[in-house]
Amino acid sequence: MNEIKVLLVEDNPGDVIIIREMFKEIYGLDFRVVHAKGLHDGINHLKNTDFDILLLDLNLPDSQGIETVKSMNQEAPDLPIIILTGFSDEELAISSVGEGAQDYLVKGQIDSPLLARSIKYAIERKSIERKLRKSEEKYRLMVEKIQSGVFLINSQNKLKYVNEAMAKMLGYSVTEMIDRDIFNFTVPSDKYKLKDHLSSLKKRPAQTYELEFITHKGSKVCFLIATSALFKGNDYLGAISIMTDISARKGMEKSLMDAMIEKDNEFFLIMGSMVEAMKPLIQQDNVEDFHDKFT
Repeated sequence: MNEIKVLLVEDNPGDVIIIREMFKEIYGLDFRVVHAKGLHDGINHLKNTDFDILLLDLNLPDSQGIETVKSMNQEAPDLPIIILTGFSDEELAISSVGEGAQDYLVKGQIDSPLLARSIKYAIERKSIERKLRKSEEKYRLMVEKIQSGVFLINSQNKLKYVNEAMAKMLGYSVTEMIDRDIFNFTVPSDKYKLKDHLSSLKKRPAQTYELEFITHKGSKVCFLIATSALFKGNDYLGAISIMTDISARKGMEKSLMDAMIEKDNEFFLIMGSMVEAMKPLIQQDNVEDFHDKFT
């Protein structure tokens, strides 16, 4: 980044002068600072210019408090925001971080290195957020459009995500399956097989195996399951699995069955790559919240 374009929204002339001087003292980075005296002035600048960072005072002549952050974030959701606040408003500034701001700086406690570091980290964090959001959108579409079932269980084996394909295969709605034990949907005789696979995930974090499920009407369906474990450090969070119906292939001639299994293996290699790409999205947040986030 050759030049960092800064939008400074601040109504106090003295603070504007101090911040401009700080930028002049930052070596190795070039800044172009555009000043706006209020919210509406700042929004007008955003409509005409692409900025890299927004330095925002919460209390402006035409906007006060958290609403200032919300308005700016709505106008430019991809623009990282750093709040400029006084001692008395520090608690409000902390709350603003939860409303979309990347960081806050307390006036009177800012120097050039702190300002440069805060801007650098805010831009980096916002960039990561954008990439994750794009990844979520891409993989959500992939998961919902594929013919195979996809499900996510937590460390207590509760279903925290089920795609429409899996629910349809078993004759349930997605909401009927969420937060239920995965063993409620498997045939009793396969319960221990699944338990063995799940308990061995720490040693073998990726596995493929056959498993029979029970549909809502009580019939049995055989699936080929590819399971990949999710960890945060050494802590087991749960597992994400992909399932494809192989009931119709039972009783096939061995040569045909082998060919179909080889095709399945190729499929699972592709889907395994997708699972690996999805892992950071799941591990970044709590597995418990994944259903709400990914639907």
